[in-house]
Amino acid sequence: MKNPKLVVGHLLDDQLLVKSIATSKSFDWLKWLETEELVEFFAKLLTLITQISKKEKDAAELSTFLAEWRETALLNLEPEVIEDIAEAERELDAGGGKAWTLIKEEIGL
Repeated sequence: MKNPKLVVGHLLDDQLLVKSIATSKSFDWLKWLETEELVEFFAKLLTLITQISKKEKDAAELSTFLAEWRETALLNLEPEVIEDIAEAERELDAGGGKAWTLIKEEIGL
């Protein structure tokens, strides 16, 4: 099986440059991100890489960043989980749910 490819592009001086890049199998999860998520992922990735190059961040933060985005991509494969999260957000917006301090008291933390 061929390596997955990612098509990237950017606009520079009114010229659109597009390139297809082979990716590692370990980044196959990128295909499960929605278009808007991919845009956000790459914008934040470029910022993080810039910060790492300036020694403002380190490789451990890059590892965490990639792991969190991978989890986001995997959630996209679980529509029932996404719906549960949306339902919980609607419940909270409507004034439902319990305060975290109350939950901690109830379980003895």
